[in-house]
Formats: sequence, structure tokens, C-alpha cells
Amino acid sequence: MKLRILFLSILLFGCCGLWNMQAACEQSLNPQVKDRCFSVLALNQDDTGLCNKVENLTARDYCVMKIAIADANESKCATIENNSRRDICEKVSVGVGQKNSLACGYIKEDDETAELCRLRVS
Repeated sequence: MKLRILFLSILLFGCCGLWNMQAACEQSLNPQVKDRCFSVLALNQDDTGLCNKVENLTARDYCVMKIAIADANESKCATIENNSRRDICEKVSVGVGQKNSLACGYIKEDDETAELCRLRVS
């Protein structure tokens, strides 16, 4: 619950221009919070480069995947290092572009990414 309040506060302040969100992410002492913060920031700014700041490799891959899904652009998957996740990213982003809800079934490890996929194809 505290984590959600933190992110809502950061997003609100970031959206209002009251706080530099990237600096806020960098200052987090908790690695999971920091990774989550950069993932949210990357998606909000449509910037896969910010995903490089996510330290957990799996979370980094899903950060990129979310952006590729949001844009329905499989070329954004190229920076994903894990071959199987890169393949999934490419299949899903193509499926999203075709409004094929079955493509979302490829995402098994990350519920949040799967939900974004489902929202994008609906």
C-alpha cells in the first residue's frame, strides 16, 4: 500500500512538473522500488533507454516489453537480452498491432505486462 501511495505521489508531482521524477527514482534506496520507478517513468515517457536504469534483468526486459506493446512496435524489443523474452515481445507487439488478443497469452511471467497487452488489444 505504501508503495502505491509513493508511486501515485511521484506520478502526480512528475505530471505537475513539481518534481524531477528521474532524480526521485535515482534516490530510492530500495532496489525494487527504484526498478519499479524507472519502469513507470520509461513507460510514461515512451523511452526504452530509461529501462537500462532498471537493475533487475527480468524487470528490465519487461520494461522494454511494455513500451513495445504500448506502441505496438516490435522493433523496440531488440534491446531485450533474453532470447525467449525478446521473441515473446516481438510476437506480442505484432499481435497487439493486429488487435489479436490471443497474443497476450504468450506473457506468462508478468501479470502487469499481460494486463497492458489485454488493454491495448481491446
